[in-house]
Amino acid sequence: MAEYNKLSEVTYNPAVKAWRFRVKLHKIYPFYSYVTNSGPYYNYILADEDGYKMEMNTYGNYKNFRGLEKEEGRWVEIFVVDVERASPCFKTTSSPFRLIASRVTQVRIIEPLNNRLFFDFKSIHAIPRMHWRDLKYPIDTMGVVFNTEAHLDAPSGPRMEFYIRNNIPFKLSDRRLVHTQIRNLLSNRNPVNNKFIYGGFYTSVLTTI
Repeated sequence: MAEYNKLSEVTYNPAVKAWRFRVKLHKIYPFYSYVTNSGPYYNYILADEDGYKMEMNTYGNYKNFRGLEKEEGRWVEIFVVDVERASPCFKTTSSPFRLIASRVTQVRIIEPLNNRLFFDFKSIHAIPRMHWRDLKYPIDTMGVVFNTEAHLDAPSGPRMEFYIRNNIPFKLSDRRLVHTQIRNLLSNRNPVNNKFIYGGFYTSVLTTI
C-alpha cells in the first residue's frame, strides 16, 4: 500500500519531489497575470484529513489539471509536486510552504477520507495589512464592520454598520479601483435605521497588480 505524506510534514528541499498527498480541494480560486496578461491560473486551498491547510498553485494549462477547477469539495491524490516557501506577506493558510504544480504533477479524484467541511475564516482586520505588491490572495471572512471613528465621536448615536455578504457583484481586480468600489457599495444607506445592510458573509478573490 502506498504511503502518503501529510501537509504538516512538508519541508523545503528543492531536490525532493516525491511528495504524495491525499487532500480535499477545500477552495479553488482563479487568478490572472496582469504582467503577462495571461490566465486564468488556479489557486487551490488543500486540506488533509487532519484539517491542515496549504495552498497549491498552477501556472499553466496542464493536461492533468484540466477540469479540476470544477471539482471544489472533492478529494484527490496528488504526487510529484514542487514545494516553495510561502510569501512572507499576507497568507491564505498558516503553512510556511506552498505547493507548485508542474506538467509532470499527477492528480486523480479519490473517495472522501472524511466528511469534514474545514471551515476557516480570516479576521477581517487582516485585510488592510495586505501589501499592494501581493499578486493574489483569496479571502473568506465573516463578521461585522463598523465605522469606529463615527462611533467614538458620537457614542450615544447609532453606529454605522454594514454586513458583507457573498452576492455583492464586484471583484477587487485592481488596487486603484478598490476604494472606489467599496465607496460605491457604502453609498446605499438604509434610511430607516441609518445602517449599511449587506447581509452577513462575503467571499471574494483579491487580486492586485
